[in-house]
Amino acid sequence: MDKLNQVNFFKMNSIEPMQLSGNISINSDDTNVKNFKDVISDMIVQMNEVTNKPEKLTIDAMQGKADVHDVMAAIAQSEITVQAATTITGKILQTYEKIMQIQI
Repeated sequence: MDKLNQVNFFKMNSIEPMQLSGNISINSDDTNVKNFKDVISDMIVQMNEVTNKPEKLTIDAMQGKADVHDVMAAIAQSEITVQAATTITGKILQTYEKIMQIQI
C-alpha cells in the first residue's frame, strides 16, 4: 500500500496515529527525563508485580476467595511478561555487543 492509499485508509476508518506516552525525553531542560537505568528498574519492578500475582491468586482460589479464571488470566499475563522481558534483554545485549564492536 503506497503512502497516499495509507492516508486515505486511515481517514476513511477514523484511525488516529498512535500516541506514545512515556517519560523519556531528549530535551535536557525537561524535568521528566528518566535515564536508562530508571526505565529498566521500573520495568523490572512492574514485571515482578505481574509475575507474583498468579501465586497470590492461586492461594486465594484455594481459599475460595478468587475465581479460577482470574488465576488462569494472571498466569497467561505473567508468561507474556516474562517472554517480553526475555526478548527485551536479548535486544539490549545485542545492541551492547554492536556498540562494543565500534572502533573509535
